[in-house]
Amino acid sequence: MFSKPIKCLLCFGILALAVSCSRGNRTADTDLETVASAAELTADQVLVIGDISSGPAEKIALYQPLADYLESRLTDVGIERATVKIAPDLDTMQTWLSNGEVDLYFDSPYPVMVMSTRTEAKPLLRRWKGGIAEYRSLIFTLNESDIQTTADLAGTQIALESDFSTSGYMLPLAYLQAAGLRLVEQSAALDRLQANEVGFVFSDDESNTVELVLSGAVDAGALDNGTFAALPEEVRSAMRIVLETDPVARHIVLVSAQTSAEQSNAIKDVLLSMDASSEGQATLESFENTAKFDEFPVEQSIDRLEELYNQTLE
Repeated sequence: MFSKPIKCLLCFGILALAVSCSRGNRTADTDLETVASAAELTADQVLVIGDISSGPAEKIALYQPLADYLESRLTDVGIERATVKIAPDLDTMQTWLSNGEVDLYFDSPYPVMVMSTRTEAKPLLRRWKGGIAEYRSLIFTLNESDIQTTADLAGTQIALESDFSTSGYMLPLAYLQAAGLRLVEQSAALDRLQANEVGFVFSDDESNTVELVLSGAVDAGALDNGTFAALPEEVRSAMRIVLETDPVARHIVLVSAQTSAEQSNAIKDVLLSMDASSEGQATLESFENTAKFDEFPVEQSIDRLEELYNQTLE
Protein backbone atom coordinates (compact mmCIF):
# COMPACT_ATOMS: atom_id res chain seq x y z
CA MET A 1 0.00 0.00 0.00
CA PHE A 2 2.81 2.34 0.90
CA SER A 3 6.44 2.68 -0.25
CA LYS A 4 9.28 1.51 2.00
CA PRO A 5 10.12 3.94 4.81
CA ILE A 6 12.93 6.33 4.25
CA LYS A 7 14.66 7.68 7.35
CA CYS A 8 16.66 10.52 5.84
CA LEU A 9 16.08 13.22 3.30
CA LEU A 10 16.82 12.34 -0.29
CA CYS A 11 20.03 14.04 -1.40
CA PHE A 12 20.35 15.10 -4.96
CA GLY A 13 22.67 17.17 -7.12
CA ILE A 14 21.84 20.60 -8.42
CA LEU A 15 19.59 20.48 -11.47
CA ALA A 16 17.96 23.50 -13.03
CA LEU A 17 15.61 23.07 -15.93
CA ALA A 18 13.74 25.78 -17.83
CA VAL A 19 11.10 25.09 -20.40
CA SER A 20 9.54 27.37 -22.95
CA CYS A 21 5.80 27.39 -22.57
CA SER A 22 4.81 28.88 -25.93
CA ARG A 23 2.10 26.98 -27.71
CA GLY A 24 4.33 25.43 -30.34
CA ASN A 25 7.09 22.89 -29.78
CA ARG A 26 8.63 23.38 -26.31
CA THR A 27 12.34 23.27 -25.71
CA ALA A 28 14.09 22.61 -22.37
CA ASP A 29 16.84 25.10 -21.53
CA THR A 30 19.08 25.29 -18.49
CA ASP A 31 18.82 29.02 -17.87
CA LEU A 32 16.70 32.05 -18.58
CA GLU A 33 19.42 33.80 -20.61
CA THR A 34 19.45 30.98 -23.16
CA VAL A 35 15.68 31.06 -23.51
CA ALA A 36 15.47 34.83 -23.77
CA SER A 37 18.35 35.29 -26.21
CA ALA A 38 17.05 32.51 -28.46
CA ALA A 39 13.81 34.42 -28.85
CA GLU A 40 15.50 37.82 -28.81
CA LEU A 41 13.64 38.72 -25.64
CA THR A 42 14.87 40.64 -22.63
CA ALA A 43 14.63 39.20 -19.14
CA ASP A 44 11.67 41.41 -18.22
CA GLN A 45 9.75 40.03 -21.21
CA VAL A 46 9.98 36.47 -19.86
CA LEU A 47 7.85 35.39 -16.91
CA VAL A 48 9.48 32.54 -14.98
CA ILE A 49 7.50 30.24 -12.68
CA GLY A 50 9.67 28.28 -10.28
CA ASP A 51 9.30 25.23 -8.07
CA ILE A 52 11.49 22.83 -6.10
CA SER A 53 11.63 19.14 -7.00
CA SER A 54 13.91 16.17 -7.61
CA GLY A 55 11.64 15.29 -10.56
CA PRO A 56 11.80 18.37 -12.84
CA ALA A 57 10.06 16.79 -15.83
CA GLU A 58 6.91 16.10 -13.79
CA LYS A 59 6.86 19.60 -12.35
CA ILE A 60 7.34 21.20 -15.76
CA ALA A 61 4.39 19.25 -17.14
CA LEU A 62 2.33 20.36 -14.14
CA TYR A 63 3.10 24.06 -14.48
CA GLN A 64 3.09 24.30 -18.26
CA PRO A 65 -0.65 24.93 -18.73
CA LEU A 66 -0.56 27.70 -16.12
CA ALA A 67 2.47 29.27 -17.77
CA ASP A 68 0.69 29.17 -21.14
CA TYR A 69 -2.40 30.76 -19.64
CA LEU A 70 -0.43 33.62 -18.07
CA GLU A 71 1.66 34.14 -21.20
CA SER A 72 -1.41 34.69 -23.34
CA ARG A 73 -2.86 37.29 -20.98
CA LEU A 74 0.14 39.40 -19.96
CA THR A 75 1.26 40.90 -23.27
CA ASP A 76 -0.13 44.29 -22.21
CA VAL A 77 2.56 44.48 -19.50
CA GLY A 78 5.38 43.35 -21.76
CA ILE A 79 5.34 39.60 -21.09
CA GLU A 80 6.04 37.73 -24.33
CA ARG A 81 6.92 34.32 -22.98
CA ALA A 82 6.39 32.25 -19.83
CA THR A 83 8.76 29.50 -18.76
CA VAL A 84 9.12 26.98 -15.92
CA LYS A 85 12.31 26.60 -13.95
CA ILE A 86 12.85 23.83 -11.38
CA ALA A 87 15.30 24.07 -8.48
CA PRO A 88 16.62 21.08 -6.51
CA ASP A 89 16.43 22.78 -3.11
CA LEU A 90 15.44 25.86 -1.12
CA ASP A 91 18.89 27.43 -1.33
CA THR A 92 18.85 27.40 -5.13
CA MET A 93 15.33 28.81 -5.22
CA GLN A 94 16.41 31.50 -2.77
CA THR A 95 19.14 32.59 -5.18
CA TRP A 96 16.79 32.63 -8.14
CA LEU A 97 14.11 34.66 -6.34
CA SER A 98 16.72 37.11 -5.07
CA ASN A 99 18.25 37.86 -8.45
CA GLY A 100 15.01 37.75 -10.42
CA GLU A 101 15.64 34.51 -12.30
CA VAL A 102 12.27 33.33 -10.93
CA ASP A 103 9.23 35.62 -10.75
CA LEU A 104 6.61 33.36 -9.18
CA TYR A 105 7.00 30.62 -6.57
CA PHE A 106 4.15 28.51 -5.14
CA ASP A 107 4.52 26.67 -1.84
CA SER A 108 3.07 26.05 1.62
CA PRO A 109 3.44 28.77 4.27
CA TYR A 110 6.68 27.65 5.94
CA PRO A 111 8.98 27.59 2.88
CA VAL A 112 7.22 30.73 1.63
CA MET A 113 7.99 32.41 4.97
CA VAL A 114 11.64 31.39 4.67
CA MET A 115 11.85 32.66 1.09
CA SER A 116 10.08 35.91 1.89
CA THR A 117 12.41 36.62 4.81
CA ARG A 118 15.59 35.81 2.88
CA THR A 119 14.78 37.35 -0.50
CA GLU A 120 12.26 40.16 0.17
CA ALA A 121 9.83 38.40 -2.19
CA LYS A 122 6.24 39.32 -1.41
CA PRO A 123 3.22 37.06 -0.74
CA LEU A 124 0.76 37.75 -3.53
CA LEU A 125 -2.28 35.46 -3.20
CA ARG A 126 -3.54 32.32 -1.56
CA ARG A 127 -3.87 29.25 -3.76
CA TRP A 128 -6.66 26.75 -3.06
CA LYS A 129 -4.49 23.74 -3.87
CA GLY A 130 -6.55 20.57 -4.20
CA GLY A 131 -9.64 22.72 -3.66
CA ILE A 132 -8.54 23.44 -0.09
CA ALA A 133 -8.21 26.97 1.30
CA GLU A 134 -6.40 26.06 4.50
CA TYR A 135 -5.13 23.05 6.37
CA ARG A 136 -3.70 22.02 9.71
CA SER A 137 -1.20 19.54 11.09
CA LEU A 138 -2.15 16.42 13.03
CA ILE A 139 0.03 14.27 15.25
CA PHE A 140 -1.33 10.74 15.38
CA THR A 141 -0.49 7.38 16.89
CA LEU A 142 -1.95 3.88 16.94
CA ASN A 143 -5.09 3.29 19.01
CA GLU A 144 -3.24 0.60 20.93
CA SER A 145 -0.53 3.07 21.94
CA ASP A 146 -0.22 4.37 25.50
CA ILE A 147 0.05 7.90 24.09
CA GLN A 148 -3.18 9.69 24.96
CA THR A 149 -2.10 13.34 25.23
CA THR A 150 0.60 15.66 23.94
CA ALA A 151 2.48 15.28 27.23
CA ASP A 152 2.64 11.52 26.65
CA LEU A 153 4.85 12.12 23.62
CA ALA A 154 7.79 12.84 25.92
CA GLY A 155 10.42 10.13 25.52
CA THR A 156 8.87 8.77 22.31
CA GLN A 157 9.87 8.92 18.65
CA ILE A 158 7.90 10.69 15.92
CA ALA A 159 8.15 10.63 12.11
CA LEU A 160 8.22 14.03 10.35
CA GLU A 161 8.18 14.51 6.59
CA SER A 162 11.08 16.90 5.89
CA ASP A 163 12.67 20.01 7.30
CA PHE A 164 10.91 22.32 4.79
CA SER A 165 7.37 20.96 5.29
CA THR A 166 4.76 23.18 6.92
CA SER A 167 2.40 20.45 8.18
CA GLY A 168 5.03 17.72 8.43
CA TYR A 169 7.63 19.68 10.37
CA MET A 170 7.18 23.37 11.18
CA LEU A 171 3.75 23.23 12.84
CA PRO A 172 4.46 20.06 14.89
CA LEU A 173 7.78 21.55 15.99
CA ALA A 174 6.19 24.80 17.13
CA TYR A 175 3.25 23.23 18.94
CA LEU A 176 5.28 20.56 20.71
CA GLN A 177 7.78 23.13 21.85
CA ALA A 178 4.95 25.34 23.11
CA ALA A 179 3.80 22.34 25.14
CA GLY A 180 7.20 22.20 26.85
CA LEU A 181 8.66 19.41 24.72
CA ARG A 182 11.95 19.54 22.83
CA LEU A 183 12.35 17.80 19.47
CA VAL A 184 15.67 16.05 18.93
CA GLU A 185 16.68 14.49 15.62
CA GLN A 186 17.73 10.87 16.07
CA SER A 187 20.02 8.69 14.02
CA ALA A 188 18.57 5.54 15.59
CA ALA A 189 15.53 4.60 17.66
CA LEU A 190 17.79 3.59 20.52
CA ASP A 191 19.26 7.08 21.00
CA ARG A 192 18.75 8.11 24.60
CA LEU A 193 16.19 10.86 25.23
CA GLN A 194 15.76 13.19 28.17
CA ALA A 195 12.43 13.29 30.02
CA ASN A 196 11.07 16.28 28.05
CA GLU A 197 12.44 15.28 24.65
CA VAL A 198 10.70 13.81 21.62
CA GLY A 199 12.98 12.07 19.13
CA PHE A 200 12.23 12.46 15.45
CA VAL A 201 13.30 10.97 12.14
CA PHE A 202 12.54 12.26 8.65
CA SER A 203 10.38 10.02 6.48
CA ASP A 204 10.71 12.11 3.28
CA ASP A 205 7.13 11.25 2.29
CA GLU A 206 3.67 11.31 3.82
CA SER A 207 2.99 7.65 2.99
CA ASN A 208 6.29 6.71 4.61
CA THR A 209 5.20 8.54 7.74
CA VAL A 210 2.03 6.47 7.91
CA GLU A 211 3.90 3.22 7.29
CA LEU A 212 6.45 3.99 9.99
CA VAL A 213 3.63 4.40 12.51
CA LEU A 214 1.70 1.35 11.30
CA SER A 215 4.80 -0.84 11.47
CA GLY A 216 5.66 0.32 14.97
CA ALA A 217 9.01 1.73 13.83
CA VAL A 218 8.03 5.04 15.46
CA ASP A 219 5.47 5.93 18.12
CA ALA A 220 3.71 8.76 16.27
CA GLY A 221 3.67 10.72 13.03
CA ALA A 222 2.68 14.14 11.68
CA LEU A 223 0.43 14.68 8.65
CA ASP A 224 -1.85 17.39 7.33
CA ASN A 225 -5.55 16.84 8.00
CA GLY A 226 -6.42 16.44 4.31
CA THR A 227 -3.93 13.63 3.76
CA PHE A 228 -5.06 11.95 6.98
CA ALA A 229 -8.72 12.14 5.92
CA ALA A 230 -7.85 10.56 2.55
CA LEU A 231 -6.30 7.48 4.16
CA PRO A 232 -8.26 4.23 3.78
CA GLU A 233 -10.90 3.80 6.47
CA GLU A 234 -9.17 0.74 7.93
CA VAL A 235 -5.98 2.77 8.38
CA ARG A 236 -7.71 5.82 9.90
CA SER A 237 -9.71 3.66 12.26
CA ALA A 238 -6.45 2.23 13.62
CA MET A 239 -5.19 5.72 14.50
CA ARG A 240 -5.72 8.19 17.33
CA ILE A 241 -5.16 11.95 16.86
CA VAL A 242 -3.11 13.32 19.74
CA LEU A 243 -2.61 16.94 18.67
CA GLU A 244 -4.28 19.23 16.13
CA THR A 245 -2.84 22.63 15.23
CA ASP A 246 -4.60 25.80 14.15
CA PRO A 247 -5.14 26.10 10.36
CA VAL A 248 -2.84 27.95 7.97
CA ALA A 249 -3.18 28.81 4.28
CA ARG A 250 -2.86 25.72 2.09
CA HIS A 251 -0.59 27.35 -0.50
CA ILE A 252 0.72 30.84 -1.17
CA VAL A 253 1.92 32.58 -4.32
CA LEU A 254 5.18 34.47 -3.80
CA VAL A 255 6.39 37.12 -6.28
CA SER A 256 10.02 38.18 -6.60
CA ALA A 257 10.99 41.67 -5.46
CA GLN A 258 12.68 42.01 -8.86
CA THR A 259 9.35 41.69 -10.71
CA SER A 260 7.94 45.11 -11.55
CA ALA A 261 4.89 46.38 -9.70
CA GLU A 262 3.03 46.70 -12.99
CA GLN A 263 3.66 43.09 -13.92
CA SER A 264 3.01 41.85 -10.39
CA ASN A 265 -0.38 43.57 -10.30
CA ALA A 266 -1.28 42.21 -13.74
CA ILE A 267 -0.32 38.66 -12.71
CA LYS A 268 -2.46 39.04 -9.61
CA ASP A 269 -5.48 40.18 -11.64
CA VAL A 270 -5.16 37.27 -14.08
CA LEU A 271 -4.85 34.68 -11.29
CA LEU A 272 -7.81 36.13 -9.38
CA SER A 273 -10.08 35.93 -12.43
CA MET A 274 -9.15 32.41 -13.55
CA ASP A 275 -12.09 30.66 -11.87
CA ALA A 276 -14.55 32.96 -13.68
CA SER A 277 -13.99 31.42 -17.14
CA SER A 278 -14.21 27.91 -18.51
CA GLU A 279 -10.65 28.04 -19.87
CA GLY A 280 -9.35 29.34 -16.57
CA GLN A 281 -11.21 26.65 -14.65
CA ALA A 282 -9.77 23.93 -16.90
CA THR A 283 -6.27 25.29 -16.35
CA LEU A 284 -6.81 25.43 -12.60
CA GLU A 285 -8.05 21.84 -12.58
CA SER A 286 -4.93 20.67 -14.42
CA PHE A 287 -2.85 22.48 -11.80
CA GLU A 288 -3.39 19.94 -8.99
CA ASN A 289 -7.13 20.63 -8.88
CA THR A 290 -6.66 24.21 -7.76
CA ALA A 291 -10.08 25.71 -7.05
CA LYS A 292 -9.06 29.37 -7.27
CA PHE A 293 -6.73 32.08 -6.06
CA ASP A 294 -7.95 34.66 -3.55
CA GLU A 295 -6.82 37.65 -1.50
CA PHE A 296 -6.74 35.90 1.85
CA PRO A 297 -4.54 38.04 4.17
CA VAL A 298 -1.43 36.07 3.28
CA GLU A 299 1.00 38.51 4.88
CA GLN A 300 -0.84 38.14 8.18
CA SER A 301 -0.66 34.36 7.83
CA ILE A 302 3.08 34.53 7.14
CA ASP A 303 3.59 36.83 10.14
CA ARG A 304 1.82 34.33 12.40
CA LEU A 305 3.94 31.47 11.12
CA GLU A 306 7.09 33.53 11.60
CA GLU A 307 6.00 34.18 15.18
CA LEU A 308 5.63 30.43 15.76
CA TYR A 309 8.98 29.76 14.09
CA ASN A 310 10.77 32.34 16.21
CA GLN A 311 9.37 30.69 19.34
CA THR A 312 11.14 27.47 18.34
CA LEU A 313 14.46 29.34 18.33
CA GLU A 314 14.12 30.60 21.89
